[in-house]
Amino acid sequence: MVKDFLSLLLARLGNPVVLAALLLAALVYSGVVHLADRHAFFVPVEREALCEIKGTISTNPVKNRRGTSYTCRLAAESVTAVVRGSTITASAAGEVAVSIPAAAVEAFYPGRLYSRAASQALLAEVGERVRCTGQWVPSAELFRVRSVEATGHSPGVAGKVLHVRSLCRLFFKRLMFSWGAAGALVLSLLSGSRDYLDPSVGDSFRLAGLSHVLALSGMHLSFFSGLAGSVGAGLFGKKYRAVLGLVGIAFFVWFAGLSPSLLRALLCALFMLAARAVFCTEVDFFAVLSAVFLVHAVLVPSDVQDAAFMLSYGALAGILLFSDAVHAMLVRLVPPALSAGISAAVGAQVATVPVCANVFGTVMPVGIVSSVVVSPLVSLFLALAVCGILASLALPFLSPLFGTVLNWLYAALLGLVELFSRVPPVVF
Repeated sequence: MVKDFLSLLLARLGNPVVLAALLLAALVYSGVVHLADRHAFFVPVEREALCEIKGTISTNPVKNRRGTSYTCRLAAESVTAVVRGSTITASAAGEVAVSIPAAAVEAFYPGRLYSRAASQALLAEVGERVRCTGQWVPSAELFRVRSVEATGHSPGVAGKVLHVRSLCRLFFKRLMFSWGAAGALVLSLLSGSRDYLDPSVGDSFRLAGLSHVLALSGMHLSFFSGLAGSVGAGLFGKKYRAVLGLVGIAFFVWFAGLSPSLLRALLCALFMLAARAVFCTEVDFFAVLSAVFLVHAVLVPSDVQDAAFMLSYGALAGILLFSDAVHAMLVRLVPPALSAGISAAVGAQVATVPVCANVFGTVMPVGIVSSVVVSPLVSLFLALAVCGILASLALPFLSPLFGTVLNWLYAALLGLVELFSRVPPVVF
C-alpha cells in the first residue's frame, strides 16, 4: 500500500503541470514571488485626500460581525479629492474596498426598518453604480463611506442582466426571511449571504470543523450540477445530462457570485467537461487541480493569499493525495461508505493543518467526524429547501409549510453542530 502510494506520488510529480503548480505555490507562499493585483486601485492623487468615489459594485457585500457596515469592492470610475484647499475631480482605475453603513445596504431588506431618505436606499449588488462620500482609512486600506447614492446600474445588456440578478437576490432574501432561522441558513448556502445568519451559528460551524459547509464551494456546485442533470435527463433524455448539468452550474455561479472556492470548483468542472468532450477516458484529477491552480492565479492573483483559496485547494489536494491510502486502511474496519467519508475528511484535515495553524492559530480535528455526520444532513436540508423554493414560487400558500418542516430539520442539524463544536480545538 505504501509502495503504491509512493509510486503514484512520483508519477504525479513527473507531470509538468503538477510541477509548475508546486513551484508557483512554493515561490508565492515563501514570499519570493509577489503576484501583482490585476485590478489594483489607482488614482492620480494621495488617497488620504479622497472625499468621494464613483464606481460600480463588483463583489457581493459582506456584513461585519458588529452588523454596523458592509464591505465590498468597487470598480472605480472617478474620484473627488481635496488637495491644498481645492476640490478636484479625476479619473480612477482598478477596484477599491469600501465600507458602507448597514442602514444604506439594508434599506430594502425585509425585517430592517430605518428612517432614511429615498435617495439613500441602495440595492447593494454586483453591477449597481454608486456615488460614495466619505474618507480613506490608511490602516484598513479601504474607503469608509458616510453617505451613498445609487446612480443606476451598468449600461448595456450585461448591466440589465446583472440588475435582474440583483432583484432576484433581493426577492430571494424576502422569501428566506419568511422562513426564519432555517431561511437564514438556506440564504447562506445558496447565495453566500449571511445577512440573517446569527454570528453564533457561524462560530458553531467553524468550531465543529464545518466552515466548508457555509462557504460556497464544490459541494454546492456538485449539488446543483447533479440536480439539473438528473431533472434534465428525466425530461429530455440522458444524452443531455452533461449539458444541463453545466447549465445548473452556470446559473448557480451567476446567482451566488464567484468566491475563491467557488471559482476553483467552477474551473475544475469546466476542465473535466472539456476532457470528456475530447474523449479523454482517464484523467488524473490532481493534474486538473494543478492546472486550475495556475489558471486561477493568472485570472485573479489577489485570491492566492486569501484563506478561502488556500483552504479550498489544500483540502481537495489532501483528499486526492491521501484519501485512497486512508480508505485502504479503514475499509476492513468500517463499512465502505463510512470509510470513504472518513478518509476524505482525514485527507482534507491533514493537508489544511498548516494553513489553519498559520492563519487561525487553531485546528479542529473533530471535523473528521462532524463532516461525515453533518454533511449528508446538510445535503438533505439543501434538497428540501430547493423543493420548497420551487413549490413556493408555483403555489405561494405552501411556503409556511416548507418553512415549518425546514425549521424542524434546522433545529436537529444545529443541535449536532453545537454538539461537535464543544470538542476543544488544538491551539498553536
